[in-house]
Amino acid sequence: MSIEARWCRAEQATSALLDIAYADIVRRAEEVSNRRILTESARLQGELNKELYEWKEVPGTPVIARGYDVTVETDPELVTAVEARTKAMRRQLVRSWVDEQRVQRTDRMSTLVLDPLRATAAWYLDNQDKPEQVVTIAKKFQELRETLAPETLADTVGRLLDELVAPLDPVRRWGVIDVVGKLFRENDRADLVARLDAWGADGGEPKP
Repeated sequence: MSIEARWCRAEQATSALLDIAYADIVRRAEEVSNRRILTESARLQGELNKELYEWKEVPGTPVIARGYDVTVETDPELVTAVEARTKAMRRQLVRSWVDEQRVQRTDRMSTLVLDPLRATAAWYLDNQDKPEQVVTIAKKFQELRETLAPETLADTVGRLLDELVAPLDPVRRWGVIDVVGKLFRENDRADLVARLDAWGADGGEPKP
């Protein structure tokens, strides 16, 4: 790269004229280089020659400077390594996106399985040419919910009970077991009553 510099005052130019110009040209070149990756050497070279050829003031000095005949050289092995890494990162990004989409679809499907109305509506939205099958599909979703929901609900409520009772001291634990147990008995939830009784039996965790 070649550099030209001019002193823009009447007095004699400083002996550091070219040093001042060089420092500013390097700064300008770095600003351009930061916008490009290593593998874009040809494009970077063109942009550097365009940007640096223009005369510009060096901030804080009476110097103007420009550069030209810029050549960008890169190590072929380094470029190959960067390209390989970039491709690997892109593949990883795609895999992450696919995995995230799968998780979202799974969550949505789980919600629909436990909600026959929404599940049926979603199916019918994609199959409006098959109205005669709606009732059959709705019954299938109802059967599926009845198969999965009780276990899911019981497990969720059971875990909430464990989290509520476990940290309590024995006195407060007995009070909670008594009050909550009555509520479950009134609503015929023998499974949850048994879970509470297991906590009260020996003060330990309920047996599975």
